[in-house]
Amino acid sequence: MTMKTCLPLALAVLLSSAGAAAAGNLIYQPVNPAFGGSPLNGAWLQSEASAQNIPQARQQRETQLFSTNSSLSRFSDLSPSQIFAQQLQSQLYSSLANQITRAIFGENAQPSGTFSFQGTTINFERIGPNVRVTINDGQTNTEVVVPAGP
Repeated sequence: MTMKTCLPLALAVLLSSAGAAAAGNLIYQPVNPAFGGSPLNGAWLQSEASAQNIPQARQQRETQLFSTNSSLSRFSDLSPSQIFAQQLQSQLYSSLANQITRAIFGENAQPSGTFSFQGTTINFERIGPNVRVTINDGQTNTEVVVPAGP
């Protein structure tokens, strides 16, 4: 068989094997029960709408933030120097927390260690695939176990 005879034969086989395309009717079914959808979708749609109601959630948060018992109203009773001292203390604690985190999980992670500051002692030790961190503030002992890493 030559190429001239193979091509028409292959085309004839291809066309004869193709059947009629079957198609069905598309029927639109609404989701919302108010427009004819399933009544079982009502609760789900309501919960989705409530979750997306951002102005209502924002208003509730703002009401909580600016209530008379909130920390913001007490914050406004402080002098500028007291506010600065609180912010400075917060930054120092954050820096200290970063140093401790690097000592536990950083490039040169230590197998165990102790940090002490202002009456608080933080001990950490590797135990298998985990790290146990114990925080003692002189009154309470808090223990946290976290994975050592990947």
